[in-house]
Amino acid sequence: MERLPRTTRIASVLYVVPGLGFALAVAAIRLYDERRHELPMTPFGWRLLSGPYEQIGTDTLTGLGRVLGGALIGVSLLDLVAGIWLRQGRRRGARLGLATTPISLLLGTLFVVPALWIVSPVRALLAIAGWRRLR
Repeated sequence: MERLPRTTRIASVLYVVPGLGFALAVAAIRLYDERRHELPMTPFGWRLLSGPYEQIGTDTLTGLGRVLGGALIGVSLLDLVAGIWLRQGRRRGARLGLATTPISLLLGTLFVVPALWIVSPVRALLAIAGWRRLR
């Protein structure tokens, strides 16, 4: 098997690590919210997953917020799969990653998660850069 280009290897890491991290973190935040009826507070004074939209929830998640949180978990798991496929040199990993990018950006905007604003387009561009060497 030929060696993957550096761009593809980096893209795979940028799909796998945040994908796993966000899936686990959002699941833990949702469990905390369900048990205590409030979102966890950071040491910096803001609540995790508390965006500026009251329809989603500012102190606790609303029904819509729980659905969107579930969507973020699902998209994060798809990103994890995309990263694994990219690491295997499969073009379908790039396709899946490109398909999840706008969804990640939207959810990152709704929940105000700046990491998704940065990581999502960077990893998509890296996947595109290595496209020709994928099978």
